Amino acid sequence: MRLHCQKTFLLLVLSTFACSGSTSPTVRGRFALDNIDGRRLPTYPAATPGLTPTILSSTLILDQDGHASITEHRTEWNGTDAIRTTNYTYLITGNRIEFDYDPPCPPNANCVAPPKGEILGRHISLEMGRINTYVIHYNFLRTSAD
Repeated sequence: MRLHCQKTFLLLVLSTFACSGSTSPTVRGRFALDNIDGRRLPTYPAATPGLTPTILSSTLILDQDGHASITEHRTEWNGTDAIRTTNYTYLITGNRIEFDYDPPCPPNANCVAPPKGEILGRHISLEMGRINTYVIHYNFLRTSAD
């Protein structure tokens, strides 16, 4: 009887560790854009010649089912106020996060590469585009866990 109880206890302990040992951070929740390449908001996405939009704010929402959305509030180069939301799926491997369009980019379409980045505690730094070899980094800070 005692051996049976010890085996049962050992099985319970091992199953607890097997179910809870994850190397990927838990990041579901809401994140607010803190800066773009270190520049506080409002700011331009990247220094480019000509007229550029001004980013006023942005939020990143990650749900527990692997779906994400990024909503950006901006003033376009011509002064028009705009709010855009893009939906994604996401995958976390270690401290890396990669997005894909949801729905996926259509075949033969010329879609911009979806974001990818790094999770650093309460921060997520995303590569949101490139201009030649210059990478644009949007740096988000967790505002709430959902």
